[in-house]
Amino acid sequence: MIDVTVDIDAAFKALADPIRRSLLEALTKTEFYCHIDGEEVNGICVQDLSDMLELPQSTVSRHLAILRHAGLVGHLQKGVWHYYFCHTNVVRDIQAWLVSLMKQTAQ
Repeated sequence: MIDVTVDIDAAFKALADPIRRSLLEALTKTEFYCHIDGEEVNGICVQDLSDMLELPQSTVSRHLAILRHAGLVGHLQKGVWHYYFCHTNVVRDIQAWLVSLMKQTAQ
């Protein structure tokens, strides 16, 4: 069963957009995580995500806000920079719910 803290409706609504799916996919790839003064930062800054997806920063920020609201993405501020990362536990909860659903329909 899905974790009751996960808003499944908000998560699926967030995942319905191809830009947000691309952002989430980028956030799961740790090779893109940022480094500040030699220290690895848990996340990718909006500017790097904007460059990766070739989208304006305002567009990326708007989509990240929706992903954050759905609980799929976390946020870390370091100075003036904002870094985003995937809440993999929430993605796993959604996956477990889908697997459970598929098992029920297979019976």
